[in-house]
Amino acid sequence: MLSTLFGARSFLDRDIEAWHFDVWATLIERYGDNVAVADTALALPTRQYFPPTDATGHAKAEHVFDCVKTIMGVADWPCRLEPQGHRRTGQQVSEFVHISGDEAPNGTFRVEPSGDVVISYAPELLDDPTGLVATFAHELAHYLLASEADLVEDETHELMTDLTVAFVGLGVFGANSCFSFEQHGDAFGQGWRSRSSGYLSPRSWAFALAVFCELRGDEGEVGKYLKPEIEGLRRQAVKYLRRNPTLLQGLRAAA
Repeated sequence: MLSTLFGARSFLDRDIEAWHFDVWATLIERYGDNVAVADTALALPTRQYFPPTDATGHAKAEHVFDCVKTIMGVADWPCRLEPQGHRRTGQQVSEFVHISGDEAPNGTFRVEPSGDVVISYAPELLDDPTGLVATFAHELAHYLLASEADLVEDETHELMTDLTVAFVGLGVFGANSCFSFEQHGDAFGQGWRSRSSGYLSPRSWAFALAVFCELRGDEGEVGKYLKPEIEGLRRQAVKYLRRNPTLLQGLRAAA
């Protein structure tokens, strides 16, 4: 009865949801000839997509970077990868308590005056494979969008870049790394550490993954590799989309 009076409840805020669909339509229009959603693989943290390596340090980062470039279909695009300096670890707020959060970006993308494309990453991410892949995917998504002036200049460009990560099949990594919060402590003190990656909220990531899998027509083993809280939201989003099939009609036709 209430849904009849006030309209069906949307999974996201209606304006945000409309933005999601608009961006998907734009990505399909601009890149659909080369990156058809129905044929895009859902990349997972497995040997199929990320073969093991004995490399360490920057060489290991380059190996992962090459894997991400291959998944995104830009393996032959010229790009230099470089590590950033080490970041500050946090702030002490009392004798025994520290609160730590990110104070620098996990990665950056830039085009130098010479035309060289450079992507940087935080070396600490070598201990966080999911975050490393998500960072490389986000920065390479900047590279993918760089030739589209209107998209680059859009005020939602960073959010659009995250959604592009889902569009090219790497949404599992973006979703799993979007936010984490943990407590740590020992005999000498205690503290809390928060870490975020990317710009979309967990709920928006779940929705993006749901849209991707529905357009692809196959969700594969996505649920097996998502954090439980993200997978719970994704399942809700899938139910919502299937209860409202007209929402994806336009995208299905375009894809």
